Amino acid sequence: MLQQVDKKVFEKISPKDLLDATFEASMNFQIRAFFEAKDEILECSKYTEQEYYEILDSMIDAETERRYILKKMKNIDEALFLEEIVKEFKDIPPENVIRDVIYLKEQGYVEEQVEVKTKKVKKTIKGEEKVVEEKEYFYRYKAKDTEMDLKEHYFEPVSIIDEVGVCVNCGFCSAICPVNAINVTADHLELDEDKCMKCGLCFTVCPRSFSMNRAYETIKKLDNSLTFSEKIGAYLKTYSGTTTKDEIKEVRQDGGIVTSLLEYLLKNNLVDAIVAVQHSDKLWKPEPVIVDDVKDLYKTAGTKYANAPSLNILEKAKNYERIALVGVPCMMNALVKGELFPSGLPFFKNITYRIGLFCMESFSYDNIIKLVREQFNEDINNLTKMNIDSGKFIINLKNGEEKNVPLKDVQSYARDTCHYCDDLTSEYADISVGSIGAPGGSSAVIIRSKAGEEIFQGAVKAGLIEFKKLTEVKPGQFLVERIGGSKRNKAKSIELNKNE
Repeated sequence: MLQQVDKKVFEKISPKDLLDATFEASMNFQIRAFFEAKDEILECSKYTEQEYYEILDSMIDAETERRYILKKMKNIDEALFLEEIVKEFKDIPPENVIRDVIYLKEQGYVEEQVEVKTKKVKKTIKGEEKVVEEKEYFYRYKAKDTEMDLKEHYFEPVSIIDEVGVCVNCGFCSAICPVNAINVTADHLELDEDKCMKCGLCFTVCPRSFSMNRAYETIKKLDNSLTFSEKIGAYLKTYSGTTTKDEIKEVRQDGGIVTSLLEYLLKNNLVDAIVAVQHSDKLWKPEPVIVDDVKDLYKTAGTKYANAPSLNILEKAKNYERIALVGVPCMMNALVKGELFPSGLPFFKNITYRIGLFCMESFSYDNIIKLVREQFNEDINNLTKMNIDSGKFIINLKNGEEKNVPLKDVQSYARDTCHYCDDLTSEYADISVGSIGAPGGSSAVIIRSKAGEEIFQGAVKAGLIEFKKLTEVKPGQFLVERIGGSKRNKAKSIELNKNE
């Protein structure tokens, strides 16, 4: 899943520049921490000795590349846009330059200069055309001037994310921690400070530590085959689809698209296993599971509105050569962030497909119980289905009755951390699926990569899915974009007090 720095990149760099950059890289805090903790890491048995050296080698390569870029940036007098900086480095792939500049900013070596411009645009608001002001942000980057004033920002343990109340409990930090110092549940994160070696890898890949949005957007805009939306991210195509299989219709939430895709992948041996969630022994409390047999797949169908730390179990899926992972936006963000930072290294290189779910917000299991009791006067064990549609939170009961309340009445039960999320449609997935924008009984589908298009069209050809263009149905793509933009605009900003 995580790409290594291409060794061929270094073939174009002079031996002296490469040696200087490698020496500087060897001083990096994360690399030194990882190197010095070799015995503790191998004792934990999460990584073999070969994997340990692959990780270390990849970390050194990535930091060497960054130090080379930094040295060259110091010879550039003016602050430049990322696209302009890319043109200064003919010897390094553009996507590498972009991710490296953003990471150098987080390390404290590059400053980001922000320019804000205001423009007036016409918009139709509640049927009336109005002129409103919109702000545009322009970001330029420049290497910091004075060596004496520079102090590398080493990355603290990810517990700081939990302490300020923005942890999403995805479990990725726990999965990659080399010394098993982190334990993540659906609602809590615990750090064993005695075990922690302060390498900061957990902080680096956390979806809430620092934003990778600018790097990812700029990289995606290099691909002319993609359409870019400020509200739902980069995509190839958009569809409205539904399953054709009766067995899936019986267990689906909306269109049954995700289950159909997973069945197609397993039956055609395109993956060896699926990482998803299913109901635990407690009804409506989800638990992450690894599914390697189609007969167990339907247990994962339908939406579970309580949080589950799906990325926690990636370590257990290491024995499978190819896996597909289903998750919400913050999980997709974590996976791609691990792909870009800090070293592009193969923690879990067996993740072949990322299937993202639309998500406005999620709930703790306790709050789901509380919501059903207080808003509907029902016991959660009497429910057969929960759904959000047309601005309402809907429950279906075993006696066939359906009840609903306005969505605004249940938002106070949502996890507070969800209010910091600006991604409705899982922008970092290969393929994103949700109910918004699609007619009843269907799902909206956003294809974001060639891999996503291949598996969607494969499932169509296999007779599992029928579809239309999302722009040709009602309410259609307009609604997805509108709600995606609304979530982005309402998202709270994250402030972390990390070391300076």
